[in-house]
Amino acid sequence: MTKFIAYYRTSTQKQNLGIEAQKTSVQNYIKSISGELFGEVAEQESGKNDKREGLEKAIRLCEKHNCTLIIAKLDRLSRSISFLFQLRDRVAKNNIEIKALDMPSFNTMSLGIYATMAQAEREAISSRTKLALLERKKQGIKLGSPKNLTPDARRKGVESIKQKARNNKANIQATALIIEYKEKGIGYEKIANKLNELNFKTTKGKMHSSTSVYRLYKRYLELNP
Repeated sequence: MTKFIAYYRTSTQKQNLGIEAQKTSVQNYIKSISGELFGEVAEQESGKNDKREGLEKAIRLCEKHNCTLIIAKLDRLSRSISFLFQLRDRVAKNNIEIKALDMPSFNTMSLGIYATMAQAEREAISSRTKLALLERKKQGIKLGSPKNLTPDARRKGVESIKQKARNNKANIQATALIIEYKEKGIGYEKIANKLNELNFKTTKGKMHSSTSVYRLYKRYLELNP
């Protein structure tokens, strides 16, 4: 019987329902595989903060009782790239397995891939943004100021940013799985089927195909030569 230590996190105290939703997902999964929920740790802390006493406590419990660390969603771990790399080294050194319910094939090795992809993507986005701004300035285009935007324009801008962030996170998670499947010798078409079974969508909200899988894998190779 597999023993689990569950880790739950929300950013603010107003998100208590988020904790309950995470608990329900974790408890339902453990019950479905006849596992044992050995312990639970919950904390309210920003994902940007690397000093996470709750996560540290959960990891120590896993080390002490030989348990698997289980989380409902991968983004509950951290948004910090450096933190993810440190966490990968920590759990690998102590042979701790990690289970993320929103990525069924996720494991300790995938954590490193995910962190690498997230860092490469962040650097690529920063570079593209700077180049785009420089090009607009060269063309004599006056860049707008948030102070000059109407409330409706600000709302649309915020929604656009949120949507791009969601798409980017989904692509990073999908790419981590693609890399893992490719290492197992699985073809693009079968990988696309697996992503669709897990309800992963393309940036346009469509189902994955062998072409979309190939493009994500090619992009990974370009960012990580």
